Amino acid sequence: MGEIVSISGRVAIDTSSRMRDRLADALRSKPDALTIDLTQVDYMDTSGLATLIEAMRLARQQNTELLLRGVQEQPRYLLRVSDLDRVFPIEEDAKP
Repeated sequence: MGEIVSISGRVAIDTSSRMRDRLADALRSKPDALTIDLTQVDYMDTSGLATLIEAMRLARQQNTELLLRGVQEQPRYLLRVSDLDRVFPIEEDAKP
């Protein structure tokens, strides 16, 4: 079982540094796996994508499995149009 980092609010140029710091802190302990919970993120711009790419690069360097969870409509669209939905493992919501 790995760590979970929950992100909330808008992830934009003025807030992405907070996300970057939280992910870097979580990766510092070199967990086997890190889940980034985006359930409470309804908006993400390209600076948020860049932050996720940076986290993925760090995770791969230290053999940490990185997973996105709870990706909402707008961030999912951004991942899809940038083809990053093919790069990031995304946990799909369980259907009842």
